[in-house]
Amino acid sequence: MTIAERLGTVSYRNQGRNDASAHIHVDTDICNSRCPHKGTTYMCPANCYTVDAEGLVHFQVEDCIECGTCMYACDQGAVTWKYPDPEQGLGVTWNLG
Repeated sequence: MTIAERLGTVSYRNQGRNDASAHIHVDTDICNSRCPHKGTTYMCPANCYTVDAEGLVHFQVEDCIECGTCMYACDQGAVTWKYPDPEQGLGVTWNLG
């Protein structure tokens, strides 16, 4: 399977893929105005961060696997992360770990 196909199998506990609450907020204005390296676009294993032809960073949460890599890759304060509430049983379903 390709990465895109594998990411298509990501499931969320107790919520459908379309109604998943975003656990992360990314201020792409920071990415596009003052970040010198755009590290998240290289580090995210799910390719949630992309750069368009004009060099602007875009973020989409739908394929996020909640690994937390972007929290460490971003040193400009653009990423705000809030883990899903475990009491509600939300978040990515991890099959092997």
